[in-house]
Amino acid sequence: MFGFYVTALFVSGIGVIVLALVTSELHPGRRVVNGLIGTAFLSYGIYLAVFFHSGEYTIFLWVFILPFILLGQAMHTVEVGAPPGARRPDLDADLDADLDADLDADLVDPAPAPAPAPARTAATRERMAAAKSAQLEALRAKHAAKSDEFDDHAPSTPA
Repeated sequence: MFGFYVTALFVSGIGVIVLALVTSELHPGRRVVNGLIGTAFLSYGIYLAVFFHSGEYTIFLWVFILPFILLGQAMHTVEVGAPPGARRPDLDADLDADLDADLDADLVDPAPAPAPAPARTAATRERMAAAKSAQLEALRAKHAAKSDEFDDHAPSTPA
């Protein structure tokens, strides 16, 4: 049992470290935590294999469970697409026919370029400027009314 546990520590530690190094899509903090967990497993395995000769040792069940949890989280985070050039055999004939038709259509009548966004005319710019100035005047009037209201209620100081 001791040899199996030490081997499990080695495999789990190396596996979690490799997982932290390979999955670049994971958040950097998560990769660091995975690397630290893997280093802890590997270090405890080295301690048990090299320096531990007799006595009691602790069997952590996390050594068997945690690598699968971390692998599942990494697979959930990383989006895996089909490898380049991979095709389903039952669709090859249909895809080839569609590809040929698309290529012929592109050679004969290329798709028109999308129209550029319309530029604002001078009249549009003037209307927008007038609306902004009207809003500014309304804010100034509101501010002036508020300041007059506060001036009326100002405390009087005895002379």
